[in-house]
Amino acid sequence: MVTAGLLTLLPVLAFGGIPGTEATDRFEPRLQRDLVGFEDFDFDSGWFPMDSPVQLRFYAHAADSIEIEMLGSGIYDWGAETIAFEGELMAGTFAIDVGLQLQASVRFDLGAGLQWESDILGPYDYAIISDALYTPYLLPGNPERPVVIDDQTDGITVASVPIVPDIIIASGNLDIDVAADITASLEGVRIEATTEGDGAIVDAEWVPSPLTAPPGADPLMVEGVMVADMQTAPVLIVRPHLVMSILGVDYEIVGIDIPIALPEIDERLVFDPEPMVFDAPEPPADDDGGLDESGTGWATGVWDSESDGATEGTGSGTETEGGGSGGVDGLGDGCGCRSGSPRGGMAVMPMLLALGGIRRRARLTPARPAPRARSTDPRRPRAAAPRRPAPPLR
Repeated sequence: MVTAGLLTLLPVLAFGGIPGTEATDRFEPRLQRDLVGFEDFDFDSGWFPMDSPVQLRFYAHAADSIEIEMLGSGIYDWGAETIAFEGELMAGTFAIDVGLQLQASVRFDLGAGLQWESDILGPYDYAIISDALYTPYLLPGNPERPVVIDDQTDGITVASVPIVPDIIIASGNLDIDVAADITASLEGVRIEATTEGDGAIVDAEWVPSPLTAPPGADPLMVEGVMVADMQTAPVLIVRPHLVMSILGVDYEIVGIDIPIALPEIDERLVFDPEPMVFDAPEPPADDDGGLDESGTGWATGVWDSESDGATEGTGSGTETEGGGSGGVDGLGDGCGCRSGSPRGGMAVMPMLLALGGIRRRARLTPARPAPRARSTDPRRPRAAAPRRPAPPLR
């Protein structure tokens, strides 16, 4: 018996078993760029210290490049027709690579013809990589936004060169340390998602945006473009230590920092498009494991409006000439009743089927045959008793 309370639960029972409508695909934007190349940036320190009999000069070429990788997934909800993006935990990288080619010269001028100048080092290559990890996609709402690189390295000795002029009155040694002060930041601005006929802007972390799938699209093809803001400000610091002995007199250059600042970058980055493919979810199956022609999952049959009776598949039995049911009705309760509106009666069937205890089709109980007379002749075998038919399933 279907009570009023049970009818209240029918929507929950009917739709609680529908499989999820979300589909996912990888969304992994990557970007690698040379910000400043060796051929783009030249540095000349000039001779220093001024008015000193012994002087140094540095020439440098510098370069920096960045590499960004964001690993995660796009999520399309076919039911809500929305798209969102979810990054993998700590699966984002932001790296800045700074390189330096250094060349040094030294000279002294003591007057009275005691002069000498020479290139003593170079070019010498130096490189440092600074990076940071984070959870993509650094959109507004991500607590890690922006991700920041703030890397200060102590001086590293990159060269120690003996100085042996072609005149025997002088000798010395040059040590060069290089330190780095690298700052950079990265933050996501938005993800642009487009289909053949629609587009969406996802500009908040974990918040879906509406995106309508074209009619009949299966799978749904989406192109995603990551947009981010980045700032970089790398500085390399050269620290020389020169000791020269000329005619028994020691000269020393030490404690001078020579900063080599690369151009600062403040730029909006647009990544290459990343294709995504979202498969439509399978429609729900009916209780027999099949699907109806409409694809809704409910194989309810077709009502014959001409005869005001049920065709094959409705389980309503055969109507007699008097308008009554010639067998058990579609609910299998044996009442022989039918609704005054056949179509209205069929509309509730999907909800009733969700209960699981009501079958879509009732079996008719065949009439029981009359018992045969038993033979009293002991020589004749007794006829087998008729088998009792199975009770109707309800």
